Amino acid sequence: MGLEIDSLAGKFKGEIRSSVSMSECTSFRVGGPVDYLAFPLDLEDLQNLLQWCGQHGVQTMILGNGTDLLVRDGGIRGMAISLSRGFLRVEEVERGPEGGLIFAEAGESLEKLVEFSWKRGLTGLEFVAGIPGTIGGALFMNAGAFRGEIKDVLESVRLMDAGGDVRERGKEESKFSYRSMELRKGEIILGGKFRLKPENGRQVRSKVEEILRRRMERQPYHLPSAGSVFKNPPQGPAGRFIEEAGLKGHRLGDAQVSEKHANFIVNRGRARARDILALIELVRQKVFQEKGVWLEMEIQVVGED
Repeated sequence: MGLEIDSLAGKFKGEIRSSVSMSECTSFRVGGPVDYLAFPLDLEDLQNLLQWCGQHGVQTMILGNGTDLLVRDGGIRGMAISLSRGFLRVEEVERGPEGGLIFAEAGESLEKLVEFSWKRGLTGLEFVAGIPGTIGGALFMNAGAFRGEIKDVLESVRLMDAGGDVRERGKEESKFSYRSMELRKGEIILGGKFRLKPENGRQVRSKVEEILRRRMERQPYHLPSAGSVFKNPPQGPAGRFIEEAGLKGHRLGDAQVSEKHANFIVNRGRARARDILALIELVRQKVFQEKGVWLEMEIQVVGED
């Protein structure tokens, strides 16, 4: 892009890398390069970075753990921003007889949040155990499993608006739907507050371990993937329709419908984004022809061909 990144010197404490392959940053292990990848260390860093990008006409996107994300082979123009180094605070901000309130910043992992909660004898987040994402990504996607969704335990979301101002938005003000949270243009999720109930910590941990065991049994953790590719339609689980259409194990190059869970597509080693996208389209068309069900994608697709 030929931009003078040095002009940020003195205003940015974090790291900025150039021409980073997104195969290093996504769980699918595919994708072309992003022009710049930035790691702000605090709120001021993020505000200064966004102001600089606005002044120089640089497009931005927030990058979580790179799960639920497919980057096309042409990569991403502009600046990807990761909150994984400076937005990691998790703390209990309130405790009473009805339970506790935990605040967690967007860059921290769901794994750490779940661990923090059971160690404090709080229950309600067990259903996200084993989901390999960040708190910000989980809020943006309204992550869910085992009949629970992140909105079910959410009290409020901390956001930064397009002007750089920070505010709290209550759950009742936020618009959640299946695997989605509505954000206004330019808004960035900074964290969330979660209202949890009291329970014996050992019992909560036992529930977490049981959910992790079930995930390991049912999902292909041994190969790169982006989790569930399709949303479950009203008619039933997406994986069931894919399997009934005879596509379990179907392969295009090194992209394969998982033999373990049909709603996962895995990278068997050298898949490209184009292979995964072609397989996604093949699955959608075959399921529609065979079952009359149109599958909507759950993962996000970004970048250039």
